Amino acid sequence: MQGPPDLAAIAALVCKQLDFTLVKELGSGAHKRAYLVESDASTRLALKIAPVTASLKPRFEREASALSGCSHPSVAVLHDSRAMAFDGREFWVSVEEFLDGGTLAERQSLFFQNPSAVKKLGASLAAALDHLRVRSLVHRDIKPANVMFRSEDQAVLTDFGIVRVLDAPTLTHDFMPQGPGTPLYAAAEQLLNEKALIDWRTDQFGLALVLAESAIGFHPFAPEKDLPLAVARVARREPVPAASARKLAELGLASLLQALAPWPALRYRRPQDLINALAVV
Repeated sequence: MQGPPDLAAIAALVCKQLDFTLVKELGSGAHKRAYLVESDASTRLALKIAPVTASLKPRFEREASALSGCSHPSVAVLHDSRAMAFDGREFWVSVEEFLDGGTLAERQSLFFQNPSAVKKLGASLAAALDHLRVRSLVHRDIKPANVMFRSEDQAVLTDFGIVRVLDAPTLTHDFMPQGPGTPLYAAAEQLLNEKALIDWRTDQFGLALVLAESAIGFHPFAPEKDLPLAVARVARREPVPAASARKLAELGLASLLQALAPWPALRYRRPQDLINALAVV
């Protein structure tokens, strides 16, 4: 039985085949490990590698297909994505733009009690959601770690590993008690695997939750800082607690409350509606 692959060694082989220079490891996620590489033209890129399994390959293929059809300033650029074989094993290899501005998780303190910055961030990412919506795509994993920065103020949505293509067969089994996503930033329809209710408004909920958290400094469904309780409240379709709603209103961000409504039908109908609401002083 083969042991776990040495992804650093595989990265070196990939770089040799693609004429890249391996600079350093950037980190790892649930399935992929990322490396900073340079092309012959000294362009810095992010190389991501993951072992291919029967269950993961359809998701890798769907992610590549989804991103290849996107072109928006707030959506990460995918240059190449394919399966490659090394040492008798198959690996999924993606080459993306390198975003050197850090993640929102690392920069959230810059948005604390800064409503103008939160509104600007929200409008930029809502425009990206509109770009996805017209392509029948739902990101389903909007969270601070998946929002990166291309420059000082250009936010970019990354990691489309669990993207949902609304006009394609679902990859999630009906019998699963919970759909894919990060529970702390998931809407009720994700937590309850209510696939028929998932559309761009599911991403709207995730974005609004991230914006609210950035502005008030804690998860809006857990002013008590009890994160399991926050997930339970969302799953029970409770409204945003009064303490959080009051803080958002004080900051001029009460518009986020509609985006955080328990049912998709109660949220903003179109991304432009959310952008317009954020623009109100």
